[in-house]
Amino acid sequence: MGVLPDHFKNWKLEDRYIETHVIKKLPANWKVSAEAFLEAYHVLETHSEGVYTAGDANADYDIFGDHISRFVHTIGYTSPHIEENRPSQQEIYDILMGRRTDEGAGKKLPEGVTAREAYAEHVQNNMKEKYKQDFSNLTVTETIDSIEYFVFPNAFFFPGLQLSMVYRFRPNGVDGALFDLLFLRPKPIDGPCPPPPDAFELEIEDSYTKCPGTEFLGAVYDQDTNNLLSQTKGFKTSLKKGQSLGNYQEARTRHLHQTIDKYLEEKNG
Repeated sequence: MGVLPDHFKNWKLEDRYIETHVIKKLPANWKVSAEAFLEAYHVLETHSEGVYTAGDANADYDIFGDHISRFVHTIGYTSPHIEENRPSQQEIYDILMGRRTDEGAGKKLPEGVTAREAYAEHVQNNMKEKYKQDFSNLTVTETIDSIEYFVFPNAFFFPGLQLSMVYRFRPNGVDGALFDLLFLRPKPIDGPCPPPPDAFELEIEDSYTKCPGTEFLGAVYDQDTNNLLSQTKGFKTSLKKGQSLGNYQEARTRHLHQTIDKYLEEKNG
């Protein structure tokens, strides 16, 4: 488990429960499917509507030994790709709030407060009301950012408050995979914990939005799925052997395959 026990000691995933469980068939093998979630650089092309509130090209990537890697993808920060007509803090705040509640659109941002800070406070208050717990001790990044740990070979853990999820990718034939997507929520302080939900199964052509509980993220995952079929076709038809990967932005993808190759070499020694 490497650094995981130390890094997660204050996040206490044992105090969360599974609110939603999706099993989605994907049109690419398990490694390719996992790669789609190892970097944030694809936001510009795949999730272009998010570039005003997502720091994609300036995401932070870390590798901890053979089995653990991490990215931190900031929310409430405009993509560095947007060089002209960058939105103001008020405009960023309006976009963030407008995604989730009509009441938020147009709400005045307090002077001296960034969109990230105000939105994090909103999320904490909203979660406090819903789950009867105080989350004000969490930092802005712990509250709203996409903090993602990958555990070799096929599991992802998101310990943040707003984006609290688990991914798992399993083989499903040569050119397919099963994607387990679990949304986690804080356990009730008083009263019994809700039982684990039945998994909601989706075919390749099914939208994630068919599953209750995916909220606005369902459409985002649909965009990722659309890429995977094109990748599989490209692997089959390309004259070039292997992938061309960015030195930094795709370091975690390279790291995954280096670790796989290391185990294969040891086995075939």
